[in-house]
Amino acid sequence: MKKRIVAVFLVLVFFMSSINLMAGDLGDLRSQYEDARAEADAQAGILAETRAEMDRIHQVILELDARMIAATDDLLAIDDALYATEAALEQTELEWAQAREDLDRQHEIVRTRLREIQERGMTGLLSVVLQATSLRDFLLRLEYVNDIARRDQEMVTRLEEIENSIAQMQEAYTRQLSSVAALQQQQEAYLQRLDDLAEYQEAFFVELAADEERYEALLLFKEEQAAEMHNAWYTAYQAEQARIAAEQRERERRAREIQLANIPANGIFQWPVPSSASISSDFGYRTHPTRRRREHHDGIDIRARSGSNIVAAESGTVILSGWHGGYGFTVIIDHGGGLHTLYGHNSRNLVSVGDEVSRGQVIALIGSTGVSTGPHLHFEMRQNGVPRNPRRALGLS
Repeated sequence: MKKRIVAVFLVLVFFMSSINLMAGDLGDLRSQYEDARAEADAQAGILAETRAEMDRIHQVILELDARMIAATDDLLAIDDALYATEAALEQTELEWAQAREDLDRQHEIVRTRLREIQERGMTGLLSVVLQATSLRDFLLRLEYVNDIARRDQEMVTRLEEIENSIAQMQEAYTRQLSSVAALQQQQEAYLQRLDDLAEYQEAFFVELAADEERYEALLLFKEEQAAEMHNAWYTAYQAEQARIAAEQRERERRAREIQLANIPANGIFQWPVPSSASISSDFGYRTHPTRRRREHHDGIDIRARSGSNIVAAESGTVILSGWHGGYGFTVIIDHGGGLHTLYGHNSRNLVSVGDEVSRGQVIALIGSTGVSTGPHLHFEMRQNGVPRNPRRALGLS
């Protein structure tokens, strides 16, 4: 007995050491996956920042385009004003030239008349006046001479005023033309600055687009790398879980073997029919009740009222729940370590394959299905497929 306990202890120590080693490998794989995942997340953050910057630059470009459109409209308005000012200036130059010509012509008339007066002296005017035939004619002739002199003077004065006015307008238009031309230069310079800024932003946007393409490719690589690391970790994790489960089953099998080899008098299984303790047929050779020949009975029959509860003798996993040949409706439970229990001739099964059942849980109802002569439970215990007498495991003598 002590040798078996020592052997089991050594096996357990070996298994725990293996688990620690594998756990270390899994830890490394998990750490590598988390590092790869962190790098992918960081790369995703860089890509998101780049795209946000691209959106901002795109907005700036749109705003610059709008400002350039407005500035171009303003420049066209300035060009129109410049054209109108130039046209007005040309018109005043024409008017000034005409006024200058009229003034020169009137000056020439006055100069001619003065030359005549100078050449003839007063005799010319006097002859005009003295040729009057009457006093009235004399006065009229005298008034005529005065009118001519006055009109000449008024004409010269008016022409000089027109010339001065036109010259002032010409000077004003010249100043306005200079001002509008300066404004045009400022607007053109402003438009050029906007255009330069737009070109710079567009070039920056192109660089960001190239960065975005590179960052997308790098993110894809990081994501694939993280996925590969996750797959490697998960594959190792599943293998480790399978190994641990296999080791656990092996430990349970060995423990069960030791336990079965040293079953105490009061048993290790719970009695499967709480409502009855009547055994109608024991484990071992007997004459079969229907075939009437001597055969080995692989379990015990517990007589009970039809519909009575059948409970699991021990915790485990249901590996069969359904019709099972001569057993009728049957439930088989795997308890680990190669140990199975069978519950046959049931009227109804209450569990399904894959269910985890606990000790004492109701799993079926007493019946007489299959090859049976009346309501009862056929209970078997098998170790690695070999029928074992369940009496000792149930605490029977």
